Amino acid sequence: MLDQNTLQQLRQLKKDIEDNKDQGEGEVRGSQRRFGFVRLDDGRDVFLPPETMQRVFPGDRVKVNVLTDDKGKFKGELEKLIDSPLKEFTGRYVVRGQGHFVEPDLPRFNKLLFIPPSERKKAQPGDYLHCKVQRHPWRDGKSQVKVLARIGAPDDAGVEGKYILCKFGIDSQWPKGAEAAADSRKEKRADLREHGFVTIDSQETRDIDDALYAEANAQGWRLDVAVADPGAFIPEDSELDKAARQRASTVYLPGCTQPMLPESLSQQACSLVADEDRAALLCSLQVSPKGEISDVQFREVLIRSKAKLSYADVAEHLAGNNALPYPQLDALKAVSDALRQWRDANSLIMPEQADFHYTLDDRGHITAIARQDRNDAHRLVEECMLAANRSAAEWLKEQRPEGRALYNAHAGFREERLDSVRKLLQQALPELAEANIDTLDDYRKVLRAAANGDHALPLRSIMARMLQPGELSTTAKPHFGLGFDAYSTFTSPLRKYSDLIVQRCIRACLDGNNGGAASDEVLSTMQEKLRSLRQATRDMEQWLLCEYLSKQDKDTVYEGRIAHLNGGGFTVELNDTGISGFVEARSIPEKLSFDADTLRLFNDKQQFQLEQAVQVKVADVDPFQRKLMFALAESPAA
Repeated sequence: MLDQNTLQQLRQLKKDIEDNKDQGEGEVRGSQRRFGFVRLDDGRDVFLPPETMQRVFPGDRVKVNVLTDDKGKFKGELEKLIDSPLKEFTGRYVVRGQGHFVEPDLPRFNKLLFIPPSERKKAQPGDYLHCKVQRHPWRDGKSQVKVLARIGAPDDAGVEGKYILCKFGIDSQWPKGAEAAADSRKEKRADLREHGFVTIDSQETRDIDDALYAEANAQGWRLDVAVADPGAFIPEDSELDKAARQRASTVYLPGCTQPMLPESLSQQACSLVADEDRAALLCSLQVSPKGEISDVQFREVLIRSKAKLSYADVAEHLAGNNALPYPQLDALKAVSDALRQWRDANSLIMPEQADFHYTLDDRGHITAIARQDRNDAHRLVEECMLAANRSAAEWLKEQRPEGRALYNAHAGFREERLDSVRKLLQQALPELAEANIDTLDDYRKVLRAAANGDHALPLRSIMARMLQPGELSTTAKPHFGLGFDAYSTFTSPLRKYSDLIVQRCIRACLDGNNGGAASDEVLSTMQEKLRSLRQATRDMEQWLLCEYLSKQDKDTVYEGRIAHLNGGGFTVELNDTGISGFVEARSIPEKLSFDADTLRLFNDKQQFQLEQAVQVKVADVDPFQRKLMFALAESPAA
């Protein structure tokens, strides 16, 4: 038996060995293949070989011993599992030999998880499942899951929508007690029912948020934007308010819309339908012939829309093809032209993008896609909404110079891309090479120069790929994407909880108090939810689009444009349908080099650049995985 002194020496030796190890903690990250990495807290990426990746899930937090090979590359040796956030997930039931597994629908997750016979819920191969991890593979590389629910079979009508709702945890039921109250502001509303408001929206729209009216005066025009006022019917922190906050936004999935508010409110009691009395929050603006805005006023009003007009009908009216009996449309067109003129001179107008309308069959699958380019009616409504929203931001800044509200902020270029932007300016716009692109003024100068000049490179498209994402903020900050000093949105409160918050802030200012603002915790949760909902919409659309494309002639050649590039290849967006797929660089015979500053792939014989026209064929498509790979139909010359 070892004496106490020897034991102490052994313990000290063990401690010395541990202290001398290169160790770190970080998050496991998967790859397209069976190996993976650990991104350590100190920024290092440590390689995990396939046999080691069998013991962990992507997203796990682990402690590793860091080994360095002869080439100076880091390899990880697993030491401790700290946390595994993967609890529940969705996926597809597959059989391999005698084994029954689920193929998890998770990013960069390349392993099948075993389902024991007792946990299969009578599911069949190919079924879509909602599962729970029962056994983590840390100890021996073997994991097990149980089936919580069978979502459906691939041939079930509408199964894609049910699957996406389950995958992203989107509520389809309202909790008990989530009911609207009566209009709490009824006595404070000015009666504007004789005002000539009209609504302009898509023909099928039922949740109508805004109505417009304009008339000429000696200073230009008076523009009135009336916005639905659901906040007057929803007490803060009521069950309905909590449910709406948790949903964060209406989700428009093809054939499967999930509203933020009950349809009794969003499509009936609060929707600004024609010929019905409706509560509204009014933003009234004086607009000069040059598009300058002054005398911003907010009021709580009662309105009665005179007509529900469609974009198509209003566009025909404005083009002089089919006159409508609403003279206010001509005033609205004049004021929107002035507002656009001001934006063109003082902020930024981004390139327009087409919308795509899907025709669905009884199973919820796409049978046809119609491209819908923007027309003058869309531009009219857009200018009025932008004017009202930026006016709301400026008004809230004045009302609450030190207080909280809610704003839409956009911080400009990502910090790690600033050097690329400066190199791009030096090459393409040397007269602006010394511009301070961190400031909104210089950023606007750069973007205008990029838009107005004749450049060999698609500068605006390149710079757009280097921008930070927008965010919600409790303080007013510049919005680089729109070129505004401050911006806030309150014009879609039936569809966006953030707009409902802004309306509450405006109402609190009218009442002379500082209420209405959201806490930092609510804001953080809402931003994360909005990101999740955007991904849900992308996943659903890509699934259906891949399914649609898989039914077309495999030899069809499609016209498209390059929408994004990286070192691995480029994304092509098809002109007629908006469908996006990826062309792998390794599928092109000659090796390509990638220029991260100009976002360009090239070699001596050919090059690929943003916005470049290309022709492609479908190379591989898997609707469930939302995977679409294109192959070039021909190679562009250098």
